[in-house]
Amino acid sequence: MNSMKLKLIYPEEKIKEPLLSKVCKNFNIDINIRKANVQEKIGWLELEFIGNDEEIEKAINFLVENGVEVQPIEGQVFIE
Repeated sequence: MNSMKLKLIYPEEKIKEPLLSKVCKNFNIDINIRKANVQEKIGWLELEFIGNDEEIEKAINFLVENGVEVQPIEGQVFIE
């Protein structure tokens, strides 16, 4: 099982959509949310996708196709 640290940036029109819920239902991955900031016009999350590479890639593609900007977080350690 692999994990990938990501930053998701939601545009205003996507903030209220349950996209992470759909990711959990449609792809065989676990999600660990580490940081988040959601405001009226923009929202971002730093999280980990945990699963096999193929499922993680499918989940990322789903988010991108739905207007979410997905950025990998390379070498970053989450600080509580």
